[in-house]
Amino acid sequence: MSANYHTHTPRCNHAVGSEREYVQKALEAGLTILGFSDHTPYLFPGDYYSTFRMHPQELSGYVTAVESLKTEFAGSLEIHIGLEAEFYPAYFPKTLDFLREAGVEYLLLGQHFIGNEPYGSYSGRETTDESILEGYCRQVIAAMDTGAFTYIAHPDIIHFVGPQTIYRKWMGTLVREAKDHQIPLELNLLGLRENRNYPNPLFLELVAEENLPLVLGYDAHQPDHLTNKDQLVRAEALLNPFGIRLRPTVELKHI
Repeated sequence: MSANYHTHTPRCNHAVGSEREYVQKALEAGLTILGFSDHTPYLFPGDYYSTFRMHPQELSGYVTAVESLKTEFAGSLEIHIGLEAEFYPAYFPKTLDFLREAGVEYLLLGQHFIGNEPYGSYSGRETTDESILEGYCRQVIAAMDTGAFTYIAHPDIIHFVGPQTIYRKWMGTLVREAKDHQIPLELNLLGLRENRNYPNPLFLELVAEENLPLVLGYDAHQPDHLTNKDQLVRAEALLNPFGIRLRPTVELKHI
């Protein structure tokens, strides 16, 4: 692979390593494009703030740090300033304006919650409730409709363990909508490294039925994740039976 657009920093409170260390490991791994996409600050009302994302006042420092490296390594590595964001309808328009003004280039959709945080359901919580699966798929499709997202990170994060026919019904709709919107879907290496409920083989089956390629997202939370060759071997073994191709790069949708 020549590119990774899914890279975090310590500002999200659950990653380690400086931006420079990620750049150095990207070069060591032979990448030609590195996109930083830490968890977005969100303009929530009142004094609520989730603990797994940077605060709004940290955004300018994040942009400045990445811009500096972008200039320094311009001859050897193409660097981009992105964020991984949920689509929360109640807060998204105001937050998007804030991100644009700060100089953020692109967004990845990582729909960790259904509805508007802090209410609603965490997407990775195991469930047999069809309404939660439906809500997740409808919200991801609504996010696609905004045209603001470059690709969908870990689209199969939803942890539905009910009947496969129900899973295929709603996740099949999501995959077909992604195809119609021409928005890429990700094979998430963090889920693979940590043996999470994703990547989901049933989801990969749906992707293969639509003959869609996937983006490989390292979802790096420490610099060494960019040079972990075992995860690439496992990803290849997972995809080969489905005949799924990987996109070497994606076209960024500038916000």
